[in-house]
Amino acid sequence: MTRTAAAALAVLLAACGRGPAPAPAGGDAAPVPGAPAPALPAPAFVSAATTLRREPVDAPKVKGPKGKDVSNQLAVLQRGEKVTLLEAREDWARVRSSDDREGWLKRGALLEGEGIVEATVLVPADVFDRPDLLAANARRKIDPGTLLLVVKARAPFSEVNVSSGPNAWVLSERLATGEKEVSVAKLAEKARWLKRNGKEDEARQILALAREHFAGVPLVDALAAELEGGTAPPADGQPPDR
Repeated sequence: MTRTAAAALAVLLAACGRGPAPAPAGGDAAPVPGAPAPALPAPAFVSAATTLRREPVDAPKVKGPKGKDVSNQLAVLQRGEKVTLLEAREDWARVRSSDDREGWLKRGALLEGEGIVEATVLVPADVFDRPDLLAANARRKIDPGTLLLVVKARAPFSEVNVSSGPNAWVLSERLATGEKEVSVAKLAEKARWLKRNGKEDEARQILALAREHFAGVPLVDALAAELEGGTAPPADGQPPDR
């Protein structure tokens, strides 16, 4: 055997003795084109006041850890509360609330998706059925202090979720996304829900909270006029499902 042939044979034997090629750094395979989206958990927003339940059933009571009947209601989550979506079924979703409590709610009361932004309006905002000035809806307005969830932008419009009826398109320049304005809109959402459910004293306590922490924000005065002046709150939400 010539020296050249012997060297070639040695290289071949060495190659056969090696194991499979090492995995890429990190141990994860390269992503496959067209693969499904990353698994849960994922962020989501409550789109209408709803009941957080122990079990995904409408029954008022369920079996507790010790076999005794316990209330199936854990809490009432208000529109605009941010939760973590842990599991999704056809009609139900298991979520983790801001206080790390896990439970089930009706999936129809959940707004899922990335990039959702909270907003409100400081003055009545015109509504458009489509992102086109020719699609103005003269019969519909968004009232100041309404809590909005912005799901899409298409300049100069933004698509917003409201708690009743279809999504609406508004001019983006009308939206207020400042922390204080959005915070007052959240308190207004809770106060309106309390008033609709006959808890006017608690609604006024929410107003007092808004005055204490967000004095100077014009929406506080608008909420005060609404609660104290007898003006009916906007019918943009429903009591939680029972």
